[in-house]
Amino acid sequence: MQHGAKIAPPRLPTQMTVAEIYVWIDATPNQPHAIGRYQFIPSTLRRVMRTVGASPDQRFSPELQDRLADVLLAEAGYHEAKRGEVSRRAFMNNLAKIWAGLPNDTGRSHYDSYAGNKASMTWARFDAQMAQVFGQ
Repeated sequence: MQHGAKIAPPRLPTQMTVAEIYVWIDATPNQPHAIGRYQFIPSTLRRVMRTVGASPDQRFSPELQDRLADVLLAEAGYHEAKRGEVSRRAFMNNLAKIWAGLPNDTGRSHYDSYAGNKASMTWARFDAQMAQVFGQ
């Protein structure tokens, strides 16, 4: 979970159902609620859960989190980038709009300074990693 949250969930998120996470979110207003491996914010978590057709009664397992993150990767243009229909740079900028720790092509987080966000790596490192993914 986001380390800025003053009231932590009652258990590790991976030991909770998504419904229990929703209860924690609703019971602890006015604090950051980004949660899980991919730091889903509440509105995104609810939306991607609906998109994959997952039940809130499911455990917030690593496997479920990966399925949810796959939705975000697809929305950012992953498949189009793999086919060469979207540039790697555009795809990376789209990812930076989803995950605040990633830099956009300015080298800064798309959400720089918002709620303490900043890029956790350089654009050059991000680009080098994406070049390995895309074989370029």
